[in-house]
Amino acid sequence: MADGAHLDLGGYLLGALEPAEREAYERHLESCQECREELRDLGDLAPLLDVAFAADAADPPPELRVRTLAALEREVGPDARDRVLGLAPQRGERRWWVRRGGAFALATGLAAVAAFFVGRTYESRERGPVEVRAALSAPGDPSIDASAQVVKTGIGRVIEFRSEELPILPTGEFYELWFVGPGDTLAEPNRISAGTFHPDEEGRSHVTFAAAVDPAKYPVLSVTAEPGDGDPRRTGSEVLRSQP
Repeated sequence: MADGAHLDLGGYLLGALEPAEREAYERHLESCQECREELRDLGDLAPLLDVAFAADAADPPPELRVRTLAALEREVGPDARDRVLGLAPQRGERRWWVRRGGAFALATGLAAVAAFFVGRTYESRERGPVEVRAALSAPGDPSIDASAQVVKTGIGRVIEFRSEELPILPTGEFYELWFVGPGDTLAEPNRISAGTFHPDEEGRSHVTFAAAVDPAKYPVLSVTAEPGDGDPRRTGSEVLRSQP
């Protein structure tokens, strides 16, 4: 029962289980602390995914698909990637599978897809209250700086990021904006990606992201320069950081 129950995490999160399956999974949750923790960590994605599946929007850009599948294959394995490629949920019919230990990849992939659609939805809605205003600066070089504000909406947080002078990166590399929580290290990360971006030809970056994140739990904003190797984790150097 245990192995099968772990596979039902995604379906339970999205309300895609049959009544009997849902009851069985809830019984499993009573005795499985790991599943309870993963469910809690992924719970903020459900409202965003409801928006994504309901949206009459264009397909996500190809680079989003490539990055999502790379995250799944690295964390869960090629077999899980193949299952995701084969999924074509119809309106009102959603079933997802996730292996035990693949919560990070599930969160990365689904958050990326949800953020794409939530960003489109936000464009046509009234702005919510500004929850966070942050100034970011380069470690050891205060002349390079940026600003960001986080707006709370009914479908998640929307982040508006502005920088006027980030260096142009080599082809294939990109900048990534993160929400960073306490105790974050390369060995034991505690951060959530808001998205990736490239400056224009003059080094300006005026971009909008959407993310399923609570800034109270991840109070620091960080920008890293990433190598574009398909790894969803932070591997590049930090170029900007805010104060908590």
